[in-house]
Amino acid sequence: MHNSNWARAAFAFLLFSTFATTSFGQYGDFGLPNQPADTASVDDIIYYGDYMDMSGGYNVGDTVFNFTAYDFDGNPVELYQELAGNKPVVLVSGSVSCIRFRNVFDPALPGQEVWSARNFIYDHQEDFNWIYIYGVEAHPTDGNCPSNCPPTVNTDTAVVQPSIYSERRWAMQDWLDSPIHDFPFTMYADNPDNSIYNHFFQRPFGLIAMNCDGTVGLRADWVTNYFADPANVQAMLDFRQNYETCQINWNPVDNEDDDDTEDPIEYDGPLSDLFGHIENGSVNDVGLHGESKPLAYYPNPAQETILLNQGAGTVQWVIADSQGRWVKERNVSVSNETWYVGDLPRGSYILFGMQNGQIALADQLILN
Repeated sequence: MHNSNWARAAFAFLLFSTFATTSFGQYGDFGLPNQPADTASVDDIIYYGDYMDMSGGYNVGDTVFNFTAYDFDGNPVELYQELAGNKPVVLVSGSVSCIRFRNVFDPALPGQEVWSARNFIYDHQEDFNWIYIYGVEAHPTDGNCPSNCPPTVNTDTAVVQPSIYSERRWAMQDWLDSPIHDFPFTMYADNPDNSIYNHFFQRPFGLIAMNCDGTVGLRADWVTNYFADPANVQAMLDFRQNYETCQINWNPVDNEDDDDTEDPIEYDGPLSDLFGHIENGSVNDVGLHGESKPLAYYPNPAQETILLNQGAGTVQWVIADSQGRWVKERNVSVSNETWYVGDLPRGSYILFGMQNGQIALADQLILN
């Protein structure tokens, strides 16, 4: 097994290029240098765990990857650049169909849980650098819900799980147009590969407070539950009080071939918003991967587990150490599977995915 011919050249190249920069190994970048075109296909959602499992995504102490996301008008926000500011960056995930998220920004709704979160967010708008990421829909009306969130039939929204970028971008815009919600922030759309949601959150209304060096300082599984606890409110205030500024000394590898986006096009937007329209129909199948779905895994860096995501057929997944020795192997024939990697020493590895004897994925994997 360890002498397979397919691996020799790949090991030689990857070991040189990957481990030559081990000191920066925990930093990385999801892209994208340009706003995706409205027609760009959105990846299928992956398996996020069992019902109400909100444990996924980056945890406290993890070093996160950089990302660039765009608001409705194409204005970018780059995470590492924002981390160099004088306020702690707080990332929050949300969507139109996440009821808890929507309720927090509806001032007419009573309730201790939403009241606590609403008051803290509104009272501390200027104390933190709030960055809201519009990602996976929690309860879309087409039933294509994340595995850890139950389908909700009785919803007053009419938002499908986006299959193209424009559906995500226009649904995000509804927050600015809603007459019943007070949302005093800019919202940024996750990229078509769902990389921000898949790595940072994996939960519909999560929060991550960041240190300037790119490590996670605080984490909330549910924003509403988190601020209902006075101890967590104090933790956020202490985090702001003790915050120190710095800059991440890291530069991405310049690879012009990585830009696979298209130029933006004119688009009127789908009928999907906060008001309960019934005309926008079922999810569009444009760009769904099906059997040709590329291999993917989440998160990276990882701790205890990684989620293997693939299309049809059997994939041989292999983890190799810095000397090219295979330290873990698994054959997977289902579209989503969790792989336990907590038994490996912390450090840098190479993750391979092979189909029909050919390498379909080869990437550096960080365990921390």
